[in-house]
Amino acid sequence: MRVDSRVLAPGRRDPFAPLLANPLAARLRQHTEDGAATHAVPTGGAPLPVTRYADGRERINLGTGNYLGLAGDPRVIAAATAALEQYGTSTAGSRVLNGTTGLHLALEEELADHYGTEAAVLTSSGVNANVALLSTICGPGDVLLVDGHVHASLHAAAAASRGTAVRFRHNDLDSLGARLESIDPRAGAVVVVDGVYSMTGEIAPLADITDLCARYGARLVVDEAHGLGVLGKGGRGAAEQLGVLPRVDAVTVALSKALASVGGAIMTTRAAAEGIRASAMPYVFSAGNDPASVAAALAALRILRSEPERVTRLQDNCELLRRVLAENGAAPITGEGAVIAVPTGQDEVTGAAWRMVFEAGVYTNAVAYPAVPRGRGVLRLTLMATHTEEQLRRAGEIIAAAVDAARAQVAAA
Repeated sequence: MRVDSRVLAPGRRDPFAPLLANPLAARLRQHTEDGAATHAVPTGGAPLPVTRYADGRERINLGTGNYLGLAGDPRVIAAATAALEQYGTSTAGSRVLNGTTGLHLALEEELADHYGTEAAVLTSSGVNANVALLSTICGPGDVLLVDGHVHASLHAAAAASRGTAVRFRHNDLDSLGARLESIDPRAGAVVVVDGVYSMTGEIAPLADITDLCARYGARLVVDEAHGLGVLGKGGRGAAEQLGVLPRVDAVTVALSKALASVGGAIMTTRAAAEGIRASAMPYVFSAGNDPASVAAALAALRILRSEPERVTRLQDNCELLRRVLAENGAAPITGEGAVIAVPTGQDEVTGAAWRMVFEAGVYTNAVAYPAVPRGRGVLRLTLMATHTEEQLRRAGEIIAAAVDAARAQVAAA
């Protein structure tokens, strides 16, 4: 273990100890030293269906959030380039000071129109969209009821609220109902879920959740980071697909996935948006999104709205890969998003399968403990509308064979 050279006063605990002796950091470092690392693999090109990696090899890319394939689209690149030339590299200021351009206002207006809300608020990341919203809602005595499997940023954001964060079992309506029944009837209540869960591609049972919210007078927040551009006729996410979007009080998204950029946004009422702009730390005290990324997201949103067939093509690709995996003995966890999770089980199997797949020319994401419970590892696959049938069939066969071979290898060890 590496040792920090700074010597503190005798007898004083080191407040940096959780970082210096971090068990996960040690685990990742050991993987790197053993030549078995599956994380932070550098690329040498854009996240396209076939991507060049830093080792010079091209691989079928099933490990990116570029769901609509727009990160390399010439129209998106041209929009970003034009913004860079007109506005420079940075806004160099907070949105409440000098950090707003016409691009920011246009993107907020078009996102609000796309979701049918009164307003939208841009943030510098999807994480900050969740923090900006949840940290500014609820007062003492109020309750945020958070699905146990939501994105880590929602848990952190709920903890930053003045209200009390309470978890309920993942996608369990009885658990949510019991929590709602148990809280003080005078307390404000907000239910917080992902539209599409990022590790498995499962969707929230939003029709039933909105009914529970109506019964108990609770608000509903849905993170559609993995639903935007993926589900629903217009690509608005799980809430649109399940017909409940008008019953959602606030939607958060990340711009780094289907919209081929960086940033986040909150779609909600005008009054709530004004409150966020006045008091949310990620908005008030952070520099505005750089103009090039705003222009890229705006161009991508316009393509999504004018070419809804991209969403259909992505959904068809997801159905195809799920079928190929199942036919080859590697049936994925049931889900409907563009995230497909292939169970691998033990961490040793997950790592071995990932390496076999990577060497065979396919990039995936290996998910092991502590990201998931021990023994429940997966290869996490994410698809694009621009993948071809040939690419997906080949990748599915390679992945299924690698998982089978990795299990046999670990069992024989």
